[in-house]
Amino acid sequence: MTLPDHGASSTSDALARFLDDPCMSSVLLSVADICLVTTSEGEVLVASAREGSTLESLAPHWPGQAMSSLIDASSAQKLAKRLADIAANGSDGAARWAELAHVTADKDVVPVRYSMHPMRAQSHILMMGQDQRPTIEMQQMLLNAQIALERDHEAQREIDTRYRLLMDFSTDAIALLSIGSGLIVDINHNAANILGRARADLVERPFAECFQGQTREAIVSALEAPQPAGSDVVMDVEVKSTGRTVQLTGKLFRASGEQLAIVRLTDPERGSVGDERLVGNLRQLFNHGSDAIVFSDRDGNILAASETFLNLTDSPSAASVRGRSLSEFLARGVVDLRVLLDNARRAGQLRMYASKLNTSFGAQVGVEISATWLDDKFDPVLALVIRNATSASNVRPEAGGQDSNMQGVIELVGSSTLKDIVSETTDVIEKICIETALELTRNNRVAAAEMLGLSRQSLYVKLRKFDLLSKDEN
Repeated sequence: MTLPDHGASSTSDALARFLDDPCMSSVLLSVADICLVTTSEGEVLVASAREGSTLESLAPHWPGQAMSSLIDASSAQKLAKRLADIAANGSDGAARWAELAHVTADKDVVPVRYSMHPMRAQSHILMMGQDQRPTIEMQQMLLNAQIALERDHEAQREIDTRYRLLMDFSTDAIALLSIGSGLIVDINHNAANILGRARADLVERPFAECFQGQTREAIVSALEAPQPAGSDVVMDVEVKSTGRTVQLTGKLFRASGEQLAIVRLTDPERGSVGDERLVGNLRQLFNHGSDAIVFSDRDGNILAASETFLNLTDSPSAASVRGRSLSEFLARGVVDLRVLLDNARRAGQLRMYASKLNTSFGAQVGVEISATWLDDKFDPVLALVIRNATSASNVRPEAGGQDSNMQGVIELVGSSTLKDIVSETTDVIEKICIETALELTRNNRVAAAEMLGLSRQSLYVKLRKFDLLSKDEN
């Protein structure tokens, strides 16, 4: 058979003349970007590219050249293996596939995926190739889109994490509501604590059900009501589970086409928790103040104690004193604790109560205690400020009557014997102690007797002795 003129191989006519079938060549070029006919050794006989193909400008230069000279080294090895396979098993009629990278004169790389078909009539090989550059570009676009999607997903996760941390660590009690349904979209732990329920139980539940006598329409109407510029909606609501009255402040906004409201709950009895500066200052005062600060429950069990209190009592850590009764640290034990609790609960506060603290090593430290009753409706707390009173400058001045008694004792020196002076001094000290005990217990004689270590009958005897019984009854 006479081979076609290589000079005419730049068009599809070259392939048609070679195959002696114009229809077949047209079909082949309609499904492939380029068709090659090579010898069994890999020499290009015919090269025809589809009109408009990116390979159309390369095909006219390939006939008469070895295929291995048109591709890179790794592709040449692949081609050699495929040609050897065809030479050994060419009669099976199966196509072989090879992805070859053509190298142009400008050193550009053109990847082409070939299907190799042995031609039985002649010892030639038909190679039908698809330019892989559009496919690679599409794959790269998909890869870039996937990377961008993953970046967007990571950015969304980061935003969600920041939002969750902001909700959890915010000192405000915050809830997000859906205006359309009235359901709680999200809520932080502070708001859940005010509502008296767990956070997981409140999400996707109606917000109005948390309050006494409130409906979704009433809350939504209050939130939608026009407000002066710069002001927030404020309404008082009663929490159903605790009976506590709280203030509800909210603002409306839209997100993804849905109307939402951000609501802040404030307990007036506890004050605003949003004053970060005040909270920070109080925390520093508690941790670094010169006076000891202790908080206890209504029974006198320690809830929290400052570092100064630990130093006064030689306690190793705050955990070692938390949960213990204050009576364990007071010199007169339960008597001191009862005086502090009763007077603070009755009057709201007690100032300059003189006592002693027991240390962990059996020593005692003179102190002055000021007590304040924080009368929370459900969880009252006793707050104590304890000052070290061991120095002489911190000793409380005695009353005027006591000073005159002591002056009278001093005047006895030189005019009476030591035995008489000691006897007189004992009476003066005894009277001062009884008067002080009655003053501290607010005339509670049972508590005064217990404080002094006397029976009630003995206390009455001494009251009569020092003419304090009639004075006390007046």
